[in-house]
Amino acid sequence: MRIKVRYFARFRSLVGIGEEELEVPEGTTVGELISLLKERHPVLREEVFAEDDDLADVNISRNGSYASFDEVLEEGDVVALFPPVSGG
Repeated sequence: MRIKVRYFARFRSLVGIGEEELEVPEGTTVGELISLLKERHPVLREEVFAEDDDLADVNISRNGSYASFDEVLEEGDVVALFPPVSGG
């Protein structure tokens, strides 16, 4: 199935693209997609994801809503990686 991955801010700079379409197997979870992205773009593994997969420096959304790692992706989903936001 095809999904789209969008990269924002720092992540766009690191991987050098704003978005890409990927073919992933049926039943792929958000967590499995993140593992795939770390393989495709080693800079994400080196610069963003700590060895213990501490995700303090990244937010992940699926179709515009925050996503958990166990969510199963569906055909046409849009997954976005973006930095944490804060305000006052």
